[in-house]
Amino acid sequence: MFQDVLQITVAAGRGGDGAVSFRREKFVPKGGPDGGDGGRGGSVYLRARGDVDSLSGLSKRTYKAEDGEHGRGSGQHGRSGRDLYVEVPRGTRVFDADTGELLGDLTEEGQLLLVARGGEGGRGNAHFATPTRRAPRFAEAGEEGERRRLRLELMLIADVGLVGYPNAGKSSLLAATTRAHPRIAPYPFTTLSPNLGVVEVGEERFTLADIPGIIEGASQGKGLGLEFLRHIARTRVLLYVLDASEEPLKALRTLREEVGAYDPALLQRPSLIALNKVDLLAPEEVEAEVAALAQEGLPVLPVSALTGEGLPVLKEALLTLVRATPAPELPKPVPKAEVRAGVEVVPLAEGAYEVRAPEVERYLRRLKGDLQEAAGYLQEVFRRHGVEAALRAKGVRAGDLVRIGEREFEYVPEV
Repeated sequence: MFQDVLQITVAAGRGGDGAVSFRREKFVPKGGPDGGDGGRGGSVYLRARGDVDSLSGLSKRTYKAEDGEHGRGSGQHGRSGRDLYVEVPRGTRVFDADTGELLGDLTEEGQLLLVARGGEGGRGNAHFATPTRRAPRFAEAGEEGERRRLRLELMLIADVGLVGYPNAGKSSLLAATTRAHPRIAPYPFTTLSPNLGVVEVGEERFTLADIPGIIEGASQGKGLGLEFLRHIARTRVLLYVLDASEEPLKALRTLREEVGAYDPALLQRPSLIALNKVDLLAPEEVEAEVAALAQEGLPVLPVSALTGEGLPVLKEALLTLVRATPAPELPKPVPKAEVRAGVEVVPLAEGAYEVRAPEVERYLRRLKGDLQEAAGYLQEVFRRHGVEAALRAKGVRAGDLVRIGEREFEYVPEV
């Protein structure tokens, strides 16, 4: 079943914990710290593939990368988690489902997009040894990997998009000009999903997409509406397919109104009119309809998907337009500027304060083991990130209670 909109959840792997370990050798009773580092958690990537034509192949709703392994003694580092690659069709646009932010537009074969970064592995206690701290009994825990909900929207990549009412003969025209085999029947809405075909003209070729039928009010969601209008946004050329026996001029004006209501820029896209089913009219009737449609300012070519009349001329005209028209530019993702959060000290009560400093809270969350032994290390972290200076500036005194994240400390000013 064709699917062009889908929500999934991606979760990167957690980093492995660093180890607290000491050398144990026969003649070295008090060996130094030798805890190894934890491995990095696996990341989740989306990868564009041309041989994938629908999002329906994504059978799971949550995609989870592998966790990193924990470090071990004797300086053994944990293995990093394997990255996870999720294959999606070319033309997939990726949005953060919670914020609506455009994260990426996968248009090239093999293009990768990182959507969830793996957590860093924790450092083992060997990293925290100093001349004055020779046997640290603490290490770092691994970080959690990123987790986010994604909205995937497929926008077919084709050179020419067929736009027309249901039963105007778009599927028949696609079948007659390519080797595609779309469903064809004498009732509206036969086509319930876009179909792609390749048109060959001599040694050259271009792709043709049959967009499911548009009706009046489609831009407001009527009929198949917005389900498939998005697919014409990537096409270089639009081909309006009209039924010669069903008020073609009125149909063209309605179609143009709906396309313009969805995206006014599409009305400036190079376009042709294929007046289909001319085999149902007398020659003079065909001439009259062509003359009336020509007043709308677009080239008109009378064709018959049933008999093949006019199809060679139509293919040549489309190829000429495709050659002369560059691929349309769509809005690109705008990378967010990284904002480094500072340190904020907030009074809670008499003699109690809260420090809000995301970077410092990150260090605290990751510490494991004997925190009393980590006091010297934490003092260095606080000083490096400006916590000590911020506390002094706020008038915090010795013995006051200071809360950072989920931990509480008694403030002892540096001498």
